[in-house]
Amino acid sequence: MSKKAKPSRTETCVHDAEWIRKQIKAFARDIVAQGTLDHALIVGIRRRGAELARRVRESIERETGTQVPYGALDITLYRDDVRLRGAKIAAHKDGTKLDGPIDNRVIFLIDDVLCTGRTIRAAMDELKDFGRPGAIRLYSLIDRGGRELPIQADRYAERLSVPHSDRVEVRLKEVDGEEGVFVVVGGLR
Repeated sequence: MSKKAKPSRTETCVHDAEWIRKQIKAFARDIVAQGTLDHALIVGIRRRGAELARRVRESIERETGTQVPYGALDITLYRDDVRLRGAKIAAHKDGTKLDGPIDNRVIFLIDDVLCTGRTIRAAMDELKDFGRPGAIRLYSLIDRGGRELPIQADRYAERLSVPHSDRVEVRLKEVDGEEGVFVVVGGLR
């Protein structure tokens, strides 16, 4: 029997570490400008969204001297495909952690790539298990389109139109060992 050849994958770096750094600062400035820091909570979706949220929080603290509560969500068990994936899916070792209650807070929910909206739906489902936020504002580094649910970012750094069969990857030094935004041709979502 002959082995089936793997489809070829090529990738292109569309943004570097400096671009990501600038977008983090822009997100931080936007959050500060909303005037809600006294009841804000910066929350990222594990893994890369949590790292981006941590960076946004640090940028806010450097610029304003105000400490803003932070959280990281592990949405694994809230995904709508958990039954389809079965045993292949495992929760992140660090789990969900939130600095305090979320009731009546303005949640700045941060993720790396917004596509179908299903990840964000899962994050909102998990958040409601912790309480009732006053508002949720969605920030995404990349919006690649392809929505399957009526979810839109309040702020995104860039909209990238790529074919459905390609993948947009945000790579962060702390998670991936390199930094940048990449389009992987043939990488699927």
